[in-house]
Formats: sequence, C-alpha cells, structure tokens
Amino acid sequence: MDRLTRWVALGVIAFAPACEAIRDRFAPQEDAGPAPVAPREMAAAKIPPNPKPAPPVPPLPDLPVLEQQEKAPSSPSNLRSAFVVGCGGVVWNGNQAVSLSCAQNGVLFGREAKGARALVSAKLLDADRTAIPAIVDHRFVGFEGPVRDQRSAPSCTAFALAAAVDQAVARWTGKPSNASVMEIWSRYHEPYAQKAIGENLTKTVSSETSWPFDERTAKGWLPCENGVKAPPEGCGLAPDAKRIAKLAAEPVATFTDVTYLDEGDANAEGIKSHLSIGEDVIVTMDLAETFAPVGRAGARYVPHWTKEKVEGGHAVLVVGYVNLPKALYFLLHNSWGKNWGDSGYAWIHSETLEKHLKEALVVDAEPVVLDTAKQRRVRGAFTCEAPLVPDSMRGTCTPVCPDGSPRSDGVCALATHCPAGQVNLTGVCVVAAPKAKGTDPKTGISWACGPGGCAYDLPRKMAPDCKGNTCKASCPAPIFRIATTGDDLTCVR
Repeated sequence: MDRLTRWVALGVIAFAPACEAIRDRFAPQEDAGPAPVAPREMAAAKIPPNPKPAPPVPPLPDLPVLEQQEKAPSSPSNLRSAFVVGCGGVVWNGNQAVSLSCAQNGVLFGREAKGARALVSAKLLDADRTAIPAIVDHRFVGFEGPVRDQRSAPSCTAFALAAAVDQAVARWTGKPSNASVMEIWSRYHEPYAQKAIGENLTKTVSSETSWPFDERTAKGWLPCENGVKAPPEGCGLAPDAKRIAKLAAEPVATFTDVTYLDEGDANAEGIKSHLSIGEDVIVTMDLAETFAPVGRAGARYVPHWTKEKVEGGHAVLVVGYVNLPKALYFLLHNSWGKNWGDSGYAWIHSETLEKHLKEALVVDAEPVVLDTAKQRRVRGAFTCEAPLVPDSMRGTCTPVCPDGSPRSDGVCALATHCPAGQVNLTGVCVVAAPKAKGTDPKTGISWACGPGGCAYDLPRKMAPDCKGNTCKASCPAPIFRIATTGDDLTCVR
C-alpha cells in the first residue's frame, strides 16, 4: 500500500534530494545485460496439507446503534492527581488509572521509519472483494496471542507490536507466537514512541517466556525528566546488555515489514479490507478521560465520545469487525489485562474509531526458520528462464502451477480445498489472488497471477537489488502485491 509523504514543511532544500531520487529512479537505465539466473527446482510440486476445518461463525454481538449506546462510566474524582509517567495523560479504564504514551502531533509511531510501498496499484491488481464476510473475529480462528497487561508503564506501542507479531506469525504457522514485550520495549523505551518501528524493523524477537514483562524494570528505562524527582523504580536505566545478547540467540520471529495505511485507506473500509484477509491492524487513537467498556458480557463496547480527551494517545490492535443492520463495529485487542472488557477485548463503533483515529498500520513477521533452506524469501536479485518463475518463498526457478500461480515453498494449491475466492497453501484457507495478467504502463512491471499468488517481471529501476535489465519475483496469496521496503522487495496485500 502506497505511503503518502508530507513534503510541504520540508522546504525547497530538503525537497530537492527527493526529487533527484525520483528522477534517478525513473531515468533511462544503461544496458546492464541479463540478471543472474536462480537455481532450478524441477521436482514435482507438493500438495498443501488439508486445510483446517473452517472456524465456527462468530455469534453476532448484541451491540446498539450509536444513538442508543450507554454512557461511559465516570472516572474517579482524583484521577487527575494520579501519578503520570512522562508527558502523557491518565485514563480511567474502569479498573485503574493508566498512563498514556506521549503523542507528537497526535501520533505515536510516526512516519520516520520506512514502511512497505506497493509497486502495483490496487486499482490495477486486487482481490475480489464481493465475498467479504459480515463478521470477522480473529479470536475464532485461533490466531490471537495472549492478552497482556501494561499496568502503569506507558509502553502501549510495544504491547501492540508484540500482539501484532503474535498474530502475524500465526498467519504463517496457524499458531500465534508469544513475543517478548520487554525485548521490543528495550530497543527504544521512550514514551515518545517515534522510534518503535525503526528500532525493531528487520530484527528478531524472542519469546515472552525468555523475558517476561516487568513493570518496574520497564518504567526504570524511561528517560529522566529535568527538574522532576526520579520515581521509585528509577529512570534512565540501561537495559541488561547480557540478557539482550542472550535473547538474540533465541529468536522465535523476525519483524519483517510494516505497511502504513495511507489517507485513502486509514478508515473503516480500509481496515475492514485488511481484517477480511486475516491481518490485524494496529491503530493509535486519542482517548477520552474514561475508556471503559459497557454493555453485556460477550458484547462489551467502548461508548462514543466527542470532545473530551486527555494528552497523549493509545495504541491498540483491531482484530475483527461486525456489520450489523444499522451499525458497523470493530473489535479491539487491548493491553490492559483480562479485566478490561470481555477478557481484554471490546467493540468500538466505526464512527468513534474514525473520529479519533490517528494512525493505522499492519505489521508482518515471520517465524524463524530453523532449517537449511538458506534462500527462502529471496526476491528480486535474479531472473528465471521462461517459462519458469520464482517460487514465492524459496527464490528458486520452478514451473508454473496448473492454476497459473507461482509455487509457494514448493506447493501448488488444489482448487477443491477451499471455497470460491480462497486458496490453501499452508493448511489455512486465505483470500486468493485474482487470475490476471497485465502490465503497468507507468512502471513497466508486468504480472501473471493465479489463486496462489503472482509472478512479476520488474525492470531494473523498480527492483532495488536487480543487477540486470530485468528481474523476477513472486508473491503468495494473500500478500500477493509486490512492494519495496527500504532497498528490499517484499510482498503486501
């Protein structure tokens, strides 16, 4: 998905290098000759494991239209005197006061870290959206990781990232990881969380069992404030370097990509689109002084609020939605413990979410591969001799699958495994890629897709690592669109 960069405030001097970079990218390239040819893998394709039985259809929650919502419970009269960590405000969550992270210009993650940028527009290549279900609840798929509790530490960004990594790993393996919040938080540990993505992107994450969350230690890493007495747990303390080194040798996942939803997609419909293909979405919001769910058990929701808010912001995971006859609600996976809402989850009306939404992003992470397949997930530095195309996982040249898809880790899908519009590559039915061929006249990128994914021909100027005139790459369903993240090729929805 394309990122929109706001250049106006940068001025002419700062803008010039960007213009030169764009000019160089699309300028005529010298003849570089053919790219290296990847190894062939001509053995017969594997058949994917039988898909797991479809999860039960979630029950429709008993949620009201916006005008009939209950009022939010009142916060304690002494809430504003509660101890505030850092510069953020304090929110009543129905059980306790919670310190918010500081928000710069209303956002937490920012855009300093480079996110993935799709190279082919969704207008040219996109999945069939007609079969989007009326209700999606990733809890029923079994992809959600544990509900955690940040307590009074203003580290919601680390908790949201850990929960997103858990769910992203489940999209590969069918089972969520249990990523260490402490390891993620140790890399930036500031209530201003602009570094949260940049300090974790492309790095591995260990298990929560290796480094469980410790509230006192997490708060002790926060920077000291000038003229403010240090709290009991201390401030400005350095994370344990030996422990960090030990965890680096025990990884369970790699934080591979982040896709920022741009202004045209950071809304209810854009978030629904990602949820419908199995992805959770991190959102950051302004909050009211009370953010406590109400309603019946199994259908607890956060009441709508308008003007009242506190300083700072909160990051939380969106893990589902429900289209009711007169209302659209989204399901939140929070980091305030199981006593909040329905065991850590609560619904929020789409109008409430859109009104207070500041950022939306999708995290991708992959399980650490402990085998000898050294070339897995290699994209874009090579080519294949026709009619072979790259395996979307292994980086080897293989025959095209009977349905027109590239192989994915040696697998070709079977049409009988999943309902129309879905495909099985790993034992889980996911949204299929469209059966399509085409070329983007602006970039010269061409593609050939089947339900299992898309194979791409990329001119040298569009593939950062390509050493020849053109290179090839493949992407599996449901992340079948080719993209760049920094100087690397990746795949996004």
